[in-house]
Amino acid sequence: MLAHPALALAVLFAAASGCEPGGAAPPDLPVYRGDFAPVDDGADAPAFAALREHLLDVVARRDTADLLALVAPGARVAFDDGPGGADAFRRLWFSGDSPAGAPVWSVLGAALGAGSVEEDGAFTVPFVAGLWPHDLDPFAHVAVVGQDVLVLDAPGGAPIALASEIVLPVLAPPLDGWWQVGLPGGAAGFVPTGEAISPVGYRATFWDDGDGLRLQSFLGGD
Repeated sequence: MLAHPALALAVLFAAASGCEPGGAAPPDLPVYRGDFAPVDDGADAPAFAALREHLLDVVARRDTADLLALVAPGARVAFDDGPGGADAFRRLWFSGDSPAGAPVWSVLGAALGAGSVEEDGAFTVPFVAGLWPHDLDPFAHVAVVGQDVLVLDAPGGAPIALASEIVLPVLAPPLDGWWQVGLPGGAAGFVPTGEAISPVGYRATFWDDGDGLRLQSFLGGD
């Protein structure tokens, strides 16, 4: 059985930071904590919870037919005026190079495993995309939503701080799997892109269009 997405998220971040869940943080490092805690509205919505479990299984099996069957006819998959839906999704993600530079399975799986926000019957994943503060530039910040995530002085370098559930400014575009972020007090550090979520990264929205909950948008950027 697949782990609950919120639990899987917590374990993923803890493992990636080098800390056991609930374990002690490395000593003598400054700790920066925010209040941007993960939210998972969809966990309390049986229809969405079931759809997410099914989609996570589809992702694990890499089942193209099952995935496309869950894409609504009018689903928006790009920021242009072209047609959407399953055919557009197939052309974008399964013909030639991935628009995200990674397979749809890893991109969609990451979004599905990072909480959800519900508004007026629509569910958005990851939660960061649906709960982003209006007064923060989404292109200039990322959210570190794990606990005690290590911040390094260089990609793969030495730890300089711990960050938990905090929004941080980005100092440069992501490069080779790393975000360069600014820390409170002015220091700069690096966190892996898998440990910091951008609100304008790939996000998906689901709602019931009369035939049950289906994927209605899957977009990255703006």
